[in-house]
Amino acid sequence: MNKQGGGKHTMKNIQLQTVSRHFRLAPLAGGVYAAIHASGGWAISNAGIIDLGDRTLVFDTFLTPHAAQDLRAVAEELTGRPVSAVINSHYHNDHIWGNQAFGPDTDVISTVETRRLIMTEGMKEYDWYRDNSAAQLESLQSQFQAKQDEGQRQQMSLWISYYQGIIEAMPTLTVRLPNVTFAERLNLYGAQRSAELIAYSGGHTENDTVLYLPAEGIVFMSDLLFVGCHPYLADGDPEEILHTLEAIRGLAPQTLVPGHGPIGTPDALSLMGEYIVELEKLARKMVEAGEPKEKIAETAIPAPFDLWEYPTFFAANLRFLYEHLSSK
Repeated sequence: MNKQGGGKHTMKNIQLQTVSRHFRLAPLAGGVYAAIHASGGWAISNAGIIDLGDRTLVFDTFLTPHAAQDLRAVAEELTGRPVSAVINSHYHNDHIWGNQAFGPDTDVISTVETRRLIMTEGMKEYDWYRDNSAAQLESLQSQFQAKQDEGQRQQMSLWISYYQGIIEAMPTLTVRLPNVTFAERLNLYGAQRSAELIAYSGGHTENDTVLYLPAEGIVFMSDLLFVGCHPYLADGDPEEILHTLEAIRGLAPQTLVPGHGPIGTPDALSLMGEYIVELEKLARKMVEAGEPKEKIAETAIPAPFDLWEYPTFFAANLRFLYEHLSSK
């Protein structure tokens, strides 16, 4: 792999490169890369590497320090310098538990609200996984052996990798908190490009940050966008996600890096919005017809979403919307 210093970057073909068992690297522009989770690895989510010309940024740090150590090494090799700052998009474990892989000279940046959530909900999450991951993995492995359908086995393999990574990380895992915070927007200026951090409230979680590169038309969306995967809606407000998707569309992006799934085009914003609207229609129809919540398990996933990854999120999302509408 060629090192790139502070000089002018050369554009590379946008294709996935194998650099780690945990993720694949996709060059998006000169000095801008997406790190896409690899099947069987312990990244679980996607991340980004951004060379500002004189400083290097990393956007999100994966589920495990093991995957994040590879991310750090790749970032340093690509740019020829240490990582200056890590950005935490939101508090969920699969995006921040790799923080500890970065040295003490690397700042960890988030919104004030995300830092608070890491300290509160995030620590509850940590405690739950510490106490329950071994049992969850054992159950999943038993179910996997019992499944005959190859598609179902493939879907379960992600969750097996998820818990395997957590169990391996737990003995030395430290939840490293952000040491630099901002409220709504933060501009980061470098010798060759600038990056904008923009926070949105109440969508995927109570607070989520995207990284926008205006000159390149690239947005690292984290879990405000899933591509080819069912999103997880139950920790936020789907209506706010729709507003956020429209706000992102207003930035006129050309390339979108989701929290999960492959790199997307602007059409991915529309498809994610259609998914939310379709599920709201299904939930509303059930509530208005007086159908019991138990029928959710029998509801078929409508096309084209029936081909998406993470199908278990469909029932969870529909249940969340059903309960939300029932409480009104």
